[in-house]
Amino acid sequence: MKELFSTLALILLITASGCARKNLIKDPALRKKIESGFRDTKNTASERQQQLFEIFSGNLSAEEKEALKYLYAFMPLSDLADYNGRFFLDNVSLAIKARKETEWGRTLPDDIFLRYVLPLRVNNENLDSFRIVCYREIMQRIKGLNAEEAALEINHWCHEKVTYQPSDSRTSGPVSTILSARGRCGEESVLTVSALRTACLPARQVYAPRWSHTDDNHAWVEVWINGEWKYMGACEPEPYLNRGWFTDAASRSMLIHAKPFGHPSTGKNVISVNRNYSVVNILPSYAPTRKITARVNLPNSDPDDAEVDIGIFNYAEFYPVATLKPASDGVLTFETGYGDFLLWASSADGYDFRIIRPDEKDTVILTPVMLPPDSGEIDIDITVPAGSAVIPELPEDIKAINKRRLSLEDSLREEKIKTWMSEEEAGKMAAAAGADIRTVKSLIKKSAGNYNEIVKLLKGFPEIPLSSKLAILEQVSEKDLRDTPAEVLAGHLMYLPPGEEWKNYCSEEIYLKYLLNPRIADELLSGWRKYFAENLTEDFRKKGRENPEFIVEYVNSAIRHDNTRNNYGTPLSPRGTHELKIADDHSRKIYFVALCRSAGVPAKIGNGTGRPRYFYRGEWNDVYFSDEIRPQGKGFLKIENGHKDFVPQYYKHFTIGRYENGRFSTLEYDYDLPVTSFDGELALPAGNYWLVTGNRTDERNILAHISFFAVKPDDTTSIKVTVRGK
Repeated sequence: MKELFSTLALILLITASGCARKNLIKDPALRKKIESGFRDTKNTASERQQQLFEIFSGNLSAEEKEALKYLYAFMPLSDLADYNGRFFLDNVSLAIKARKETEWGRTLPDDIFLRYVLPLRVNNENLDSFRIVCYREIMQRIKGLNAEEAALEINHWCHEKVTYQPSDSRTSGPVSTILSARGRCGEESVLTVSALRTACLPARQVYAPRWSHTDDNHAWVEVWINGEWKYMGACEPEPYLNRGWFTDAASRSMLIHAKPFGHPSTGKNVISVNRNYSVVNILPSYAPTRKITARVNLPNSDPDDAEVDIGIFNYAEFYPVATLKPASDGVLTFETGYGDFLLWASSADGYDFRIIRPDEKDTVILTPVMLPPDSGEIDIDITVPAGSAVIPELPEDIKAINKRRLSLEDSLREEKIKTWMSEEEAGKMAAAAGADIRTVKSLIKKSAGNYNEIVKLLKGFPEIPLSSKLAILEQVSEKDLRDTPAEVLAGHLMYLPPGEEWKNYCSEEIYLKYLLNPRIADELLSGWRKYFAENLTEDFRKKGRENPEFIVEYVNSAIRHDNTRNNYGTPLSPRGTHELKIADDHSRKIYFVALCRSAGVPAKIGNGTGRPRYFYRGEWNDVYFSDEIRPQGKGFLKIENGHKDFVPQYYKHFTIGRYENGRFSTLEYDYDLPVTSFDGELALPAGNYWLVTGNRTDERNILAHISFFAVKPDDTTSIKVTVRGK
């Protein structure tokens, strides 16, 4: 009997220890934080209860349930609005499977797994089914390799699929990037991080928000190997880790950061802690650094109410690469490179700023109570750091082997591209349909690996006139052509407001750009027009057409405004906002424009101020929601060229910023837009502004200039754009 009890005790002990191992998160404090975050998310996303939370009633393992709760606890609004529980569970299950199937995964610390393997989201990309689609192929590719070899091999795999090409600011999901066989650095790094995480190799996107020595930025990848972060150029394979063409550029940076997903990071150099992630300054891994100490002094309020921006001169603006919160005593310390930068403190009372030089040793005192002047000028000479990194030369045999591999991978990618529809085939299809051959050839070429969807639209849906199909395809962006399903585009045509009523109140140009067009800002194109046709009454649309302020009031009453839960910046789809009933600033603007266009009201997000606008009774009207401050009228700005033989360009030589809430925010106009293109007078909200100009005389020196001015209600202000040294 004693032996029986001993055996039973042993079985119970083994079972208990087995159950303990099944718990994904063992830290009681973290488990408590996750439960709290999960409850908060459940309350926030109560309008999508079934889509998101029904999955927990299924047969989930303890690990799956904990992992899913962890994702939900720190999930941004965009993910809560536009995806469902099954999608997240399928990805979670594969992350757990990879951890068990890989030698390195089985020894991975829980915290590293949670932050850098489990999450689908890398940065601001549109999520897709990459891990589900590519799991088997990636795991087969790295079979028999150790962790470092696997990381290098995965980068070769990514290079086979994708090469670099600049594009617009919307970040495609990794499957769409593969479909296009091209992507900018942000998309290449999202793909590479996603591929590494699929194999349970902890990875993160590394980002220099702005270089100091040139007008650009860059993203690359770090992978966690044997307890150490090592870097690589995304889709740019090298024979070894810690190599990349950007090594020298990184050594000249003023800030480089990463974003650990989830619960707040407690390590050194944490710049900020957001609802969904932390921002960690990892510049010391790449460049010589110095520590700057500043104290915010607010005589009449709490210094904790202030914020401090680190402004790097880039694209003719002082871009805030980081925003810091001082401690309760007003003090903050941060690490940066050996170059000049603008330290800007803002509060409800005003602002203060200093240009910080490399020899700065004393604590910088900032008293943010200044208000912007109506006039005045400042010259600022800026010096950027010199490069300090040395990349060891590769042995010739290693270099040759890698070069041959890259060449082979290029050829494999090109072979894939050759399977896409040729110009000749596109021309024949256009001729058979009676369409303009040149137009169709151009559309098919731009659509890359998504050509089948464009062909499906053009050849299918007989109820839609060919002219309408071509019209919508010519309005959307090139990236839209590369990742939008035919059904989405067709839905926007089939559910347009009926007839040609638009001819009574707007021009054809306005109709095409701001009514027919499904593209609003930087959101992923989705079938919102069909959705609203089925979920909004005709009475709603009629009232909206009769007076678009009806739609403004609807958004005010129906959508809760929350800027704290969507820090990644991926906009919610219009349908997602409608279902979730919550949106950040940017997503709310997109939602409003979609509602207007669905009702037959031309609408857009305006250039410059980024303000949503609707076209009504022959003019464009700015929209301010109930929680926004409407400026005291609007004035006019006349911009003139101050040079005889030189034409400054926007974001290259000059920018204009509007003062609001203690900061000057840059007005968004097209990059490289010549000053001569600002014909006539710009209508702008009344208020204070500045004009920033800059001239990079070489890679070390910049001649910058700030001019303050005011735009007064119903008055015209003239400014001249003059670039120093030109």
